[in-house]
Amino acid sequence: MNGIEERLREAFGAGAETVRPHAGAHAENARRLRRARVRRRIAVPSAVVATAVVATAAAVAAPLALSGPPEDAPDTLGGITGRPPGVPMDASSIVTIPTRLPGGGTFRADAVGADGSVIGRAPDGRVWRAGPGGGTPRRLGGRAAGGLATGRGFGTWIAPGSNRLNCRVPGGLTRGIDDQGAMAERPVLAGGGVVIGSDVMDQPFLATGCGAGKTMENPRGSFGYAKALAYPTLFTVDPTDKANGLREVDVRTSEITKRHPLPGGVRAQKPTGKPSGSMGGLTSVGPDRRPKGVQIPVEGPLSPEPVWQAAATGRYFAWAVDGTVTIFDRKTWTRVLGIHQGRPLTAGQAPAVRLTAGDDVIAYTVAGLATVWDTRSVRLATWRGEVLAAGGWLLWRDGSVYRLGRTR
Repeated sequence: MNGIEERLREAFGAGAETVRPHAGAHAENARRLRRARVRRRIAVPSAVVATAVVATAAAVAAPLALSGPPEDAPDTLGGITGRPPGVPMDASSIVTIPTRLPGGGTFRADAVGADGSVIGRAPDGRVWRAGPGGGTPRRLGGRAAGGLATGRGFGTWIAPGSNRLNCRVPGGLTRGIDDQGAMAERPVLAGGGVVIGSDVMDQPFLATGCGAGKTMENPRGSFGYAKALAYPTLFTVDPTDKANGLREVDVRTSEITKRHPLPGGVRAQKPTGKPSGSMGGLTSVGPDRRPKGVQIPVEGPLSPEPVWQAAATGRYFAWAVDGTVTIFDRKTWTRVLGIHQGRPLTAGQAPAVRLTAGDDVIAYTVAGLATVWDTRSVRLATWRGEVLAAGGWLLWRDGSVYRLGRTR
């Protein structure tokens, strides 16, 4: 039994045959069946490391080599307790979110919503959420292996060993909002009032708030899985298509509006062995208009999928791979900024990498050190601690607490 079949069996049991493939499923499934397995990369919450924050460049643990923007936009260094990390903020909006949870345990933020809500986990994997008003996070649901996203009045997560994307309104009921299962190792994205994830066939699905999700379909081919969202544009990825593997999709119409090559440094997946046989059971219509069986060759496993992250604003698209962040202008699809961490990340460091984007901020955190780019002033700042952005909000770690506020 190949990886796709196993994932379908887990998600649907005996009802797996009812899964609805998208248009063009014959060609799409031929490619999808090449996957012998799915690498599950679960970001396990780690204990928070308390760090003494200083305001000198010598305190930066990992050297950063910065390329662009223009020389007349000098770097700034954040790091003074209580100050935001180099981004103009509305001081009256800044609130505190303690990391100490009721009953013990330390809260680690996983995502910020465009509404200013924050969702994260305790070391035991349990899900907690804080609103834009700050204060101690409240328990939202069970344990999570991934799929954490938050928006106005809701939070999502995928439990360990599950293919169900749970969505809950604080104080309300929890319901599954995926259409055909969800993948914990793929990002779940929230913005513009919608939640988007990727199902067990690596197809994106869309739900409005905690409403029922529906697989996004395109009659002219597949999208690939969901990678980044700058509403109404969803960036999807087909990791086997080097020339056109990054697509821009209008979620309001499900139309692919632009196609790009896979980002630089993101290696396309290729078969690593001979075909392992064939799979039947699919049908097509023959010349006599009668259904007939179709045998699809099942190729060997693909090369490992590279570990990378992406984020987008209305103007920019950013990706992080092998210790380097590259930012492209979406209008011209040309590079405007590169941030080099100085050395490739090890596999153990990968879960600590965070790349997020707000309306006017792109934040990259790795190994406890953040680089923040204010896209309006084109200034860079470094910060010792996590920094996450979404919408008009910025969240940053400040000693033993998080600070949250609106950018201006």
